[in-house]
Amino acid sequence: MSRIKAASLHLAITVVALAAVFAVVRTLWYPKPLLAADGAWQAFALLAGASITLGPLLTLVVFRSGKKRLRMDLALVVLAQVTAFAFCTHLLFARRIQMVVYSQGAFHALDQAHIALIGPKGRALLRRLPDRPAYVYVKLPHSKKAMLGVEIRTLQGEPPVFLRGWRYRPYTARERKKVLAHGYPFVATARTNRVAARALAHFRADHPGQGNGVFIPLRGTYTSVILVLDPHNGHLAGVLPFNPGLGGPRP
Repeated sequence: MSRIKAASLHLAITVVALAAVFAVVRTLWYPKPLLAADGAWQAFALLAGASITLGPLLTLVVFRSGKKRLRMDLALVVLAQVTAFAFCTHLLFARRIQMVVYSQGAFHALDQAHIALIGPKGRALLRRLPDRPAYVYVKLPHSKKAMLGVEIRTLQGEPPVFLRGWRYRPYTARERKKVLAHGYPFVATARTNRVAARALAHFRADHPGQGNGVFIPLRGTYTSVILVLDPHNGHLAGVLPFNPGLGGPRP
């Protein structure tokens, strides 16, 4: 077998393995819209880069037909690649989003590090909810005086409101209606922001009839995007690559 053929065969096997991991990442660990906002692309790029560098490229370097130590060299290449592949895949799994919390006009994606901060009541609710990620709603007081108290306690050192697990409620149809009543003014933003205008135009071109959806920010670990919800049922209609906090596209 030639060096090019050996490296090509190794590359084909690596691509199949990467495709299998990406299918799991896309459908189970970071289902839409979480892949867009929470950095899984960066971790998957690390996985792909390490797997290809420590696999097919090293095979291309060390392979020589008839070489005495060829089997040992190839075994070491495979060991290095499998180790890197397992580590990066574990990183993707460990950082998967377990809960999406709606609070004060935005969704917040919580990974395991955030889950440790939501308190025993929040974690108990997470265990009861069957879906992953679990969607929950933060119940806040109606009176302005009580809300002022909530904000004051934040300034005094309590966790951000979206991490106060004792206020969590399951995200039911009733809560969905409340969310639809408090959309982000993205259409108004698009009138003065060129990036927002382009994102909205592309979305309307790709989703005819959905341009009048309700826009809600999704705040992830690395960036934020805009979710477009169907105004009738609150279901996800699309994702806009626009960061409302920065006034521009996601990096």
